Amino acid sequence: MSVYERFARLYTKGPYPQYSERMAEITSSVLERFGARPRAILDVACGEGTFAVAMAKKGFHVTGVDRSSQMLKFARERAERENVQVEFFLQDMRSLSFGEKFDLVTCWYDSLNYLLESRDLESTFVGVYDALRADGIFIFDMNTIYGLAVGWQRHPSLVQQDTPEIFEVHRHEYDFERNLATAIITGFVKERNKWVRIDEKHYERGYSLGDIRECLRKSRLKELSCWGNLQDMSELEPHSGRVYFVMKKEKG
Repeated sequence: MSVYERFARLYTKGPYPQYSERMAEITSSVLERFGARPRAILDVACGEGTFAVAMAKKGFHVTGVDRSSQMLKFARERAERENVQVEFFLQDMRSLSFGEKFDLVTCWYDSLNYLLESRDLESTFVGVYDALRADGIFIFDMNTIYGLAVGWQRHPSLVQQDTPEIFEVHRHEYDFERNLATAIITGFVKERNKWVRIDEKHYERGYSLGDIRECLRKSRLKELSCWGNLQDMSELEPHSGRVYFVMKKEKG
């Protein structure tokens, strides 16, 4: 079972979708900077659909893929609730397969850090390249090694949600030899008159910039920008918790 099957219930009620909302607000200014005017968008690891639905409301034709059937269930419900058309498909981002091409591909939040092997990151980038039209843009972000090894560990135990209906706590660990972060998640969801417990372990790998760029080089995507803050479009700093890349599929 995918780690996001049971965790999806906690995810949709928690603070997580707010990040996707911010990315939807910021993306337009990033596209303007590079003179990109996409019509068709592919959102990889779309989760419960916040970003995909927000972009569809802006008039884009949006397709979302995720490997969690439960997250896609919530995504379809969100699109129906917001009265927008979004196509959602159950797909693993390591093996993307589409007959159509897209002007813009996005992949947000911690999604790519869940790929624990370089070969999986590379195959995802190759799939993105194949999914893009010539001159198409790929925007993605990842937790940095600093973000996982230092930022996460500042809060070894963290209460994410505490409401009358949900309680969720995270415990964080980091393996410096493997650059592997672990989030041990325990949650309780109230159903009628009883509480249902959810336990999951989530693993995320921290990749160096060199490793990320090597995987991108093999995919033949060209780097346009690498930032530490997408909203400010500012340079990556040693203490940046995230890295944001803007890539392009060149003609030819």
